[in-house]
Amino acid sequence: MPRERRREDEEMEQRPVSPEEAPDSDGDDRMEGIDSAESSESSQMIKKLVRYALACEYSRTPIRRDGIKEKVLGIHGREFKKVFSGAQKQLRGTFGMEMVELPTRDRNLLTADQKRKAAKSQNQKEATSNQYVLISILPEKYRVPGIITPSKVQSADGEASYIGLYTTIISIITLSGGELSDPRLRRHLSRFNAGENMPSLNPHNENAPNEKTELMLNRMVKHGYIVKVVEKSQGDDDSITWHVGPRGKMEVTNESIASFIRTVYGSSNDELEKKLQMSLKVKDRKTNAPAGIGEEEGPEEEASEPGPSTRRKSRGALPPKEAAESEEDGEE
Repeated sequence: MPRERRREDEEMEQRPVSPEEAPDSDGDDRMEGIDSAESSESSQMIKKLVRYALACEYSRTPIRRDGIKEKVLGIHGREFKKVFSGAQKQLRGTFGMEMVELPTRDRNLLTADQKRKAAKSQNQKEATSNQYVLISILPEKYRVPGIITPSKVQSADGEASYIGLYTTIISIITLSGGELSDPRLRRHLSRFNAGENMPSLNPHNENAPNEKTELMLNRMVKHGYIVKVVEKSQGDDDSITWHVGPRGKMEVTNESIASFIRTVYGSSNDELEKKLQMSLKVKDRKTNAPAGIGEEEGPEEEASEPGPSTRRKSRGALPPKEAAESEEDGEE
């Protein structure tokens, strides 16, 4: 019996293999080719999303999920999570930034009509904004003018002024309890000599070095730094209040505002830190520590520029010296 089995095995080895029994090497090659093509396609979509995110941030436009599907994914809508995760990895590793979702609009900022409509849909699930912005994830010690310079959208000086202005306004609104009436905002702006005009985005333009304050405020509203709420009244005058917008909440956090105030005051002490903790709920800070991000740069940061010399995502905005008076009023 063993001899017969060996003979049968030898015959099986010598017998030619039929096409049906042969291993499908071509099929394996095709599968590997498909996997390679899919990997290459995903890599291209990741790169496209990174470019799209940077382009949106350059113009301060929210990175919308619908825009990602339309301009990046196309027919590959189900690849959103994979492509988004890959883009985040590249943004963090290469640019020191990441995409974060903007908060939804605060229901308290809705008008009376909007509140009535929202009340009818209270039983619906709370929706997300599906909008993202880029923020810096660099350590705080690297968020200084020597490393992060203002974006040259039109002018680096104009960009720095714009950062300083919206950082100042957001700080005042936050320290005023998150809401500021229009007359009070106008009084604060007048103290900065910005009641009628503000530096334009290109202050070196001899024909238009300044812009009307109203136009600058509208730009901040459009970019999502602040929100203007108008309540219709029976009289001639409408009630106007100002609040911090979704982008403003992400870029100018409470910790950033605290650093802003320390820089304005030039130093920190126990009394100031106590007020900051009460108003902003920030972490305790030793009073012998540097007063703010800007102090790491030395005396140059003492310049009385109308805005900071850091890029907007650095959140290291340096205000004018006159901002101290406004901050004190806001804390009240």
